[in-house]
Amino acid sequence: MMKRWFQFFKHKAYDFRWAILSGILVGTSYIPFPPWALIFCYTPLWIYVTEESSSVKKSFWAGWVTQFILTLIGFHWIAYTAHEFGQLPWAVSYLALLLFCAFMHLYIPVAVAAGTWLRLRFKLSGGQTLFTIALLHALLERTWPVIFEWHLGYTLIWSKIPMYHLADLVGFHGLSAVVLLFNAWMGYVWLKQSFVKKALSHLSLLALTFAALVGWGFWHGKAWNKFDGETKATVVQANIGNLEKIYAEQGRAYQEVITRKFLDLSFAAMQKYPQTDILIWPETAFPDYLDQHLLDRKHAQILISGLQPLGRPLITGAYSKDPKADEKQDTSTYNALFLVDPLGNNLDKPYRKTELLAFGEYLPLSEQFPFLLKLLPFVSNFGRGHGPEVMKWDTPQGSVRWGGQICYEGLYPSFTRGLAEKGADILVNVTNDSWFGKTFEPQQHLYMTLARAIEVRRPLVRSTNTGVSTAVLANGDVLQKSPLHEEWSGQFVIKYLKNAPLTFFVQWGHWDWIVILLVLGAVIGRGALNARSRRS
Repeated sequence: MMKRWFQFFKHKAYDFRWAILSGILVGTSYIPFPPWALIFCYTPLWIYVTEESSSVKKSFWAGWVTQFILTLIGFHWIAYTAHEFGQLPWAVSYLALLLFCAFMHLYIPVAVAAGTWLRLRFKLSGGQTLFTIALLHALLERTWPVIFEWHLGYTLIWSKIPMYHLADLVGFHGLSAVVLLFNAWMGYVWLKQSFVKKALSHLSLLALTFAALVGWGFWHGKAWNKFDGETKATVVQANIGNLEKIYAEQGRAYQEVITRKFLDLSFAAMQKYPQTDILIWPETAFPDYLDQHLLDRKHAQILISGLQPLGRPLITGAYSKDPKADEKQDTSTYNALFLVDPLGNNLDKPYRKTELLAFGEYLPLSEQFPFLLKLLPFVSNFGRGHGPEVMKWDTPQGSVRWGGQICYEGLYPSFTRGLAEKGADILVNVTNDSWFGKTFEPQQHLYMTLARAIEVRRPLVRSTNTGVSTAVLANGDVLQKSPLHEEWSGQFVIKYLKNAPLTFFVQWGHWDWIVILLVLGAVIGRGALNARSRRS
């Protein structure tokens, strides 16, 4: 029996060898790896499904193998998170990882299966099929529902390939589409390898096009080296452990311990950076409510007594609650971001998190069917904010408008576009990545968040509990980065442009989907016409 199973898997591994290769290439070209196979990582899979013998079913399973392997490589941290956050046994956590790998990125096999169907239906050539799959992939990856959105466009900012500067025109999804088209082009070169002159001419043109985009991005980014405002922000990273966070959320004694730890580290930071204008703490750093009507609570008073000697305003994650008209009425608790003065007074209304993490901060469908909360009472149920909000900080030099993102919200381009439209001068992202350990996720989450600063051309300060804390300017310069899982503080000189113009991407969003659809229609149409002319 074992021998039979071994032979079966050996046969399947050989049959899907190009799909396996693509999975490895994609997985090892994404953050935190160097993008060594960026422009040909999907090419082996796509060439495989252009073969005459390839059916829709076979193409789907080839794509499934690719997405399973790349997900296993790039997102292996899901097992650690399931164990740490969900308190699941390791065996169950690894099973959760395998289920995640099996279902999370099904748009990849759907794209190749659809491309194969179109090839068979409209008699597309191999080259036309390659570009059809690339365009379908580009459309699906921006619409397919996923928990942790990713694509190859982010590798450009991670690896500092200047093409990433073009994100303020097309967004990082648009740049991912460009990368996918390069993969299709490389496949076309491979298909034409027997026609040496044609293959070499296309390879040369491909290289020149890539170089032109890099050069364009380099010079385009130079236009954002203009600043007329500056503030010195000191970020405090306290490295609070997960157990302490849980105890604090449960109202146990760690609320005071955590508050005093942040205050002590802030006091030390102020001695080190006396020119600090504002302090920034991470998500839920203050483990209690900080609303103006709740400042008389014990832990708020501890915070105020510690802030007064520092004499600096504070941006911090904390909890928020609506004023109660009736003490018996249970109002929602919000994960929020506050801007307070040294006396704890709210300098503007807090921003309440809008994009909540499924199962971590809300139970899917519970807003439509509240009875689900009674069935699963252990799932957190935070209130939902009302979209992007800007917090105004008045200084002697003028007002500064902070656009807040809480953790997961830094992954949503539309959310940050909303902050820019509301006049944010500086973006501030507060995060707690302690649930992910020292795996790939902290680096992936970091650069996916920094990407938002390029799309809207606003500086971004990122304050985290365990790292990576850093800042990026509107011109793409990434400042110092904190170590992982260490107590740390650092001062960032945030240069910004007051009343900065809205980028093309902020004004028009992902407009390029129209172009992708038109090109896709043109490729299919041309293939169908060529097939008809051959028949006649």
